[in-house]
Amino acid sequence: MPEVKSTKEFFEYDYFSALFPMETCRFLIENGEKRIRDHIKKCLSEKPEDGAFQFMAQTRVYASKPKNHLRRTVKLDPVSEFFLYDVVYQNRSRFRKPFKDDKKHFGYRFEVGEPLSASSSYKGFKQAQSAYEALYDHSLSFDVASYFNGIYHHDIVSWFANAGANAKDVNSLGTFLRQINSGRSIDCWPQGIYPAKMVGNDFLRFVEQHHAIKSSAIVRFMDDFCLYSDDPEALTIDFHSIQKLLGQKGLSVNPSKTKIGAKDGTKIEEEVDDVKASLLAKRRIADKHAYVDDFEAALEALQLTEEELQYIRTLLHAEHLEEEDAELILSVFRDYTEEVRPHLAGFARAFPHLAKNIWSFCKHLEDNEIIGQFLEESADNSGLQEYQLFWFAWILQDFLMDTEFAPRIIGKLYDHKNATDISKAKILEIPDNRYGLLEMRDGHLVAGRSDWLAWASAVGHRNLLPISRNHKLEYFGNSSQMNFLIKSIVTDA
Repeated sequence: MPEVKSTKEFFEYDYFSALFPMETCRFLIENGEKRIRDHIKKCLSEKPEDGAFQFMAQTRVYASKPKNHLRRTVKLDPVSEFFLYDVVYQNRSRFRKPFKDDKKHFGYRFEVGEPLSASSSYKGFKQAQSAYEALYDHSLSFDVASYFNGIYHHDIVSWFANAGANAKDVNSLGTFLRQINSGRSIDCWPQGIYPAKMVGNDFLRFVEQHHAIKSSAIVRFMDDFCLYSDDPEALTIDFHSIQKLLGQKGLSVNPSKTKIGAKDGTKIEEEVDDVKASLLAKRRIADKHAYVDDFEAALEALQLTEEELQYIRTLLHAEHLEEEDAELILSVFRDYTEEVRPHLAGFARAFPHLAKNIWSFCKHLEDNEIIGQFLEESADNSGLQEYQLFWFAWILQDFLMDTEFAPRIIGKLYDHKNATDISKAKILEIPDNRYGLLEMRDGHLVAGRSDWLAWASAVGHRNLLPISRNHKLEYFGNSSQMNFLIKSIVTDA
């Protein structure tokens, strides 16, 4: 993986790993970094003439999670998104390795100039679990309930200061958090992007580093903890201590996910046979190669044995398929699209969380007719959630804009009863002037609004000739400082 040498490269590295990647942000950051930096300086300025500039309150979004749960977070606007990537990138050296081998965390930080792969870090976490389970007779695992939604604004700022950030960056982060959440002190931290994960992962290091922890070993990935000891009483004492430590930050443990383990009790998730373990390993290798656009190596990593093929086919025809198995099928069975194709609509209906995986799988379908039929059928589902509508719009943009399905799917996704500003904005930012998209964007540009629908409409006009585009953007640019910034970048791009 090449070294990440700038904030812009950091953003680009993480782009498709985000929950809701918007081309609006990508286009504006790619073409207007200097203007965005100048805008941020004014947002942080105390000069009276800059009083009209501030970070905007952010739009609430809900990403799908397994078993029909929803993840509540925000979709950062282009300025706020760039700020967070930048302030974390500039302070990346503050995110340090664990101090002790037996009390450590895995996850998100930079190492040798590049972000650690989430999949390889998680693999290290699972390997550490296996090693300690073999060493010690007893274990206790738990996670923090609604972790990111429960972090207190001032605790993040204090952590940042204690990590060694300079006063300017500390104050900037405090201003940012206060303004994007309209002054509310909790539920202020974004989710689903690498810089936010870096902070969330490092924030909890105070737990495993605390002198009162007596367990022989403790490992953590983000907010998932595992304690190990030959003495079960030591685990209980530590569990009480950790809950009190978390309570000082307004955080608590999720009771439903707390598990006590012993060598004579085998956990279900450990009962992974050799074939599935091999498939999971191949998926990790392929994902790592795909991250750096080495698609030939990724494809080579996914060459399956006859035994593995039979395993996947058995899963595919199982009467009750688990969500993790559906995800595995979409990840490793890409060379056998004809066998998966009849199941796509069922996957989309049963597993909202896999909408992004389905978008990725569509890259391997050579027949756009098949994609169009699947997506049109799926778009008729009245129960689609925001996350599905968003990623279905990505499927529309990447595979179907030159097909007969495009106008019908645009209408079904845009007018869906569960459509949100973000799912609609994903359609509006598509740089295509057919199917009524141009007129839809025009309506938002002249409405005097400063929100995702207007910003996406402005960026969606990027391929129009200047004579057709610029006079429309003039009206849009007069509505707010953010609109003026976007108008300036699009006009000069």
